[in-house]
Amino acid sequence: MSRAPFTGVPTAEPRTRRAAATEPLFPLPSTSSLPRQQTENNTESAAERARVAALLLDDLLFAAPVFCIDSGNSKVATDRPLKFLSEAAEFVRTGRAASYVATLRESAVAVDIDGDDDDWSTSALEHLTSRAKELDGWFVTRRSGGGAGRWHLIACFRTQAARAEFKTTVETVRTHWGATARQIDWRRTLRPLSAPHRKSGRVDLPEFVEGAANTLPSWAMNMPQYTRPVTTLRREVPATPWQRRLSTIPDGEFWERLREPGPDYWVDRSLSELLSTARLIIAGFDADAAWQVVSDPAHLGFHRARKRGHRWWVKHAWNEAVEYVDDHRHSRTGKSPSERWKKVTGPLLAGVRELHWPNWTTATRHSREHILAAIGDRMARQGLACRPLPERDLENDTGKSRNTIRAALDAFVEDGVLIRTRTYDQSMGPKASHEFSLNLLTLDFRAETSEPPCSHSPAPRSRSWFSLATTLALHPGPLTVTQLHTLSGYHPTPTPTRAQLENVETGLQVLRKLRIAQAGRKGWELTGQAVRELRSMTKRKAATAARIERERSAFARSWEATREKLQRRWQEQKERALQRRAAADQSRREQWWASLPAEERKSRRDEWKARFRELTPAQQKARVTELRERRYMAKWGAAA
Repeated sequence: MSRAPFTGVPTAEPRTRRAAATEPLFPLPSTSSLPRQQTENNTESAAERARVAALLLDDLLFAAPVFCIDSGNSKVATDRPLKFLSEAAEFVRTGRAASYVATLRESAVAVDIDGDDDDWSTSALEHLTSRAKELDGWFVTRRSGGGAGRWHLIACFRTQAARAEFKTTVETVRTHWGATARQIDWRRTLRPLSAPHRKSGRVDLPEFVEGAANTLPSWAMNMPQYTRPVTTLRREVPATPWQRRLSTIPDGEFWERLREPGPDYWVDRSLSELLSTARLIIAGFDADAAWQVVSDPAHLGFHRARKRGHRWWVKHAWNEAVEYVDDHRHSRTGKSPSERWKKVTGPLLAGVRELHWPNWTTATRHSREHILAAIGDRMARQGLACRPLPERDLENDTGKSRNTIRAALDAFVEDGVLIRTRTYDQSMGPKASHEFSLNLLTLDFRAETSEPPCSHSPAPRSRSWFSLATTLALHPGPLTVTQLHTLSGYHPTPTPTRAQLENVETGLQVLRKLRIAQAGRKGWELTGQAVRELRSMTKRKAATAARIERERSAFARSWEATREKLQRRWQEQKERALQRRAAADQSRREQWWASLPAEERKSRRDEWKARFRELTPAQQKARVTELRERRYMAKWGAAA
């Protein structure tokens, strides 16, 4: 291969060590013999210069490792690690790959913009390029080829501080514009400028690629290669979880999320797959059975683990999930109210606020959050899977009516916050109830740093007092009445009216009476003191507890009185069913016997007599008794 510099393109000396990477990726006709003026006027020659400029930029911006991909964006296996772009291009030319991806050098960064609207994506691109100019960086942009609204931005910055500031700008744009990590993605690997698109096969070069190559600063000509820390590969041993009874996960929200993951999965795929693995552990799956679920291509909710392999899944998902679930087993999930809040209740309420509050009305948000806090604290003490949740216990804990609690439980199951693992039947007795498991995908672990606001057990008349206390816990710092109105799930209005703020103030006065919150100069904040229950609340709770005890005693007596009656009725029904079946069998045998010829019936009688004589006396007696009972049952069944 020639090591001469490309004509008309500025080069950086020395360049011999990168010569293999600047080899043309696609066959180009030689133009060295053409006059310079004729080359510049020739359109084909201009396209060639653009391709050569793209090759030069690829050599300066990208380095090993290089890997090939197919049209489905999956990695293509190669017989050896690829060190040069020309080696990957050879795979593309021979049809063994659709395109290839390389690693950016240390001073280069890339942003992948995948917006649904072209105007939105262009605005984001202009914002980022303006910021790159302010940081004295060099950049080049191109359409990624996936459709309208999709761009690639590659930039170079001289210092690490500038790169950090640019990354902060990318995160700020993503947050303020409400974009996901896929729509505005910070990348360390990218398809080079001269590589074809994996689906269309076209090489869409940037519009001003020659100008970009000419303006590349000198300090970027010899950028160091980005090196990843070397890790020693070792076999990861799956941890052995606490032995649990294997239970079937019912069809519903969990399996639907695996087959069709929602937007929250793509925000943090590692966390979502960790929680899904924890759900399998709670159901009693071992490492091999769980990996069969993970490796199923239909379960898109395990895409990252399946792509990175069994070893990565064991290290980053299975072992961490085993540690988390076993640490939260039974009463060990939390020894104090503060630990129970940080491990379960706080993340549960924060996750429900973010995922499910928009679908609930204002009237139901506050009561359901209070009930959910009692459920989270109970599960933190008893366990996160297959826990009974008696409605009367929740009524005693929260002071809510059973109709409200029953409607809240149905809503939690429908929205996927809870998973009903067993339905109560009266045959289970007076001490059983519905059993539920907590959906770990609902937990928002950013709330682990918050402090518990108060106990959920007081029973004031106010409906929103606990939601206001939860808001003060999840958003520490003094909050004004207007901020509490916005954050606590009241009617979403830019400027709440005086009547709406009075509802908030009424709940805050209850918090003040309970010594939960106090008003300062800058706003309301938690006091951190124990709850002071009023005498009226204590009387109301005592009356509720006495009524619940009377109801349970009455139900237990009624159940015990009717149990024998129910068993006797069931035995009678079972006896009649057996008689009807015996009558039907006898009628079928008689019809079959009547359909046989006389000679065959005689031969069968002789055969059966011979068999009967071969039996022992005890066996003959048992056979006679069996035939008598069968005829007796058939007689009563026919009469019925």
